[in-house]
Amino acid sequence: MSLTRSNRWRFVTVVPIFLLAACAGSTSDNTGTQGGEGGSASGTAGAGAGGNTTVGGTGGTTTGGGSGGSTVTGAGGAKPPGTGGMVGGGGSGVGGASGPVGGFTGGLIWPNDMSKANSDPWLVTNHDQISQLQPRVLVIDLENTANSATLINQHIAALKEATSFHKYKNAAAQPTVAYQLVKTVQAPKGTGTTVNYASWNTQAFADSNLQIPDPANPTGGNLTLCGLFEKGVINEVWCMASTTPKCGETQESKQVYDINNNKVANKFANASNGDPITSLGCKVTVRITDFNSSRGAGCHQHAMGHAWERYMDAQAVPALRKQAARFLNWDLDTRGAPFTNFYSACNSNSMQLTNCMVWNSMINVASGATASRVFNIPDMSGGCGNAHFYPNTTGTYSYDATTPDPQVLSSCENYGMHNGANGADQTTMFTNAMTDTLYGRSQRTCPANQPACDDDCGGHGTTYLYQNFPGPGTLATNADNTPMHNWWVYLFY
Repeated sequence: MSLTRSNRWRFVTVVPIFLLAACAGSTSDNTGTQGGEGGSASGTAGAGAGGNTTVGGTGGTTTGGGSGGSTVTGAGGAKPPGTGGMVGGGGSGVGGASGPVGGFTGGLIWPNDMSKANSDPWLVTNHDQISQLQPRVLVIDLENTANSATLINQHIAALKEATSFHKYKNAAAQPTVAYQLVKTVQAPKGTGTTVNYASWNTQAFADSNLQIPDPANPTGGNLTLCGLFEKGVINEVWCMASTTPKCGETQESKQVYDINNNKVANKFANASNGDPITSLGCKVTVRITDFNSSRGAGCHQHAMGHAWERYMDAQAVPALRKQAARFLNWDLDTRGAPFTNFYSACNSNSMQLTNCMVWNSMINVASGATASRVFNIPDMSGGCGNAHFYPNTTGTYSYDATTPDPQVLSSCENYGMHNGANGADQTTMFTNAMTDTLYGRSQRTCPANQPACDDDCGGHGTTYLYQNFPGPGTLATNADNTPMHNWWVYLFY
């Protein structure tokens, strides 16, 4: 998509949501043990504690006919992952997530009983202990979409797959982000070319459309959109529509932090790749993402890619920019280019370009026939890619190109590990054809064992990018040897 609002891509994913406490399993010196069974009344699931040296613990199973809910995860063992809990027998409990791979010993799920709202200080304090995010999403459907539930579940599955670290080579990898559906509501499209976001934050809209009271005060009236975000009832909105007026790809009013992740009081940045929404005046980060009901889940992932780009420019979370700018190739001015990113030289206004760049070797790229600026970058292998420009890019939207499809070297798979020559990240080969092999190249309909196969808007490539994002328990470090952290948590800072 373009850096500004575009109608070309849209996306989402969601799942119902119930809360519960957890009984902890015991810990062994080697293999983790089974988590305790949940009580028969509430369907509460146990959480198996990971073994100290070898096998991760097994999540407890839910039992009984109670209301159940999402469990805490089994803590990961020092090497192989823990095993997830099972779905409650009679209640609606959700199975515990598996312990992460690679020695991660955290096991916290967010939101939880202690923290629910975006921008909660709890996220900063517990950032490195969070193994899975289960953000609550509200879908606002502008067109009364007939198959909305099916589409939402497809997108949820695709995003779970895409946020599973290195899933392409580790089948046991677990999702870092698992969206949970709060509710789907209908809203009028209105007139003109843009959505009236301010109307969504009125008491009239709360009473006629949202109809969600404060859980802590069920008889106290319905919450406005800001109220829902501030109370942690929702963490994100997906705006479902297929024709104009519709939401831009991403709308975000982002709480601003300093480099040490301290909040800057009462300061919010416009981090939108669509319409600005800071004027809503909400007291926490607000995220509204376009869900184009006529496009595939790949477009949802594509739109999310622009959100990460906007974080680089908005300077709302400088700690994230320090970690991610090189991965997203948003630091090209440090590699010999007269700009920070390729949008400054190869932006085609929604048309595919395959001759804006010429690869002279597997690491050297230079300006091509349609480039608006002259450049020659000696070594591109230190980064990975972004929404429009994948590792072997030849121009904007070239992620769908089969010709040319240059074979290049990138640090995607080893980003921040400094495991190559002279302390650089080890590089691996990348082509578009490679990602087609990993994830498939179909539209809309995906097999159960390949939920991120949708290639609309280059979905196969964004899945690869996201599966290489540093996640729970990452061992990646910055150039100054300071640790990187799970990038996905920053979405809700």
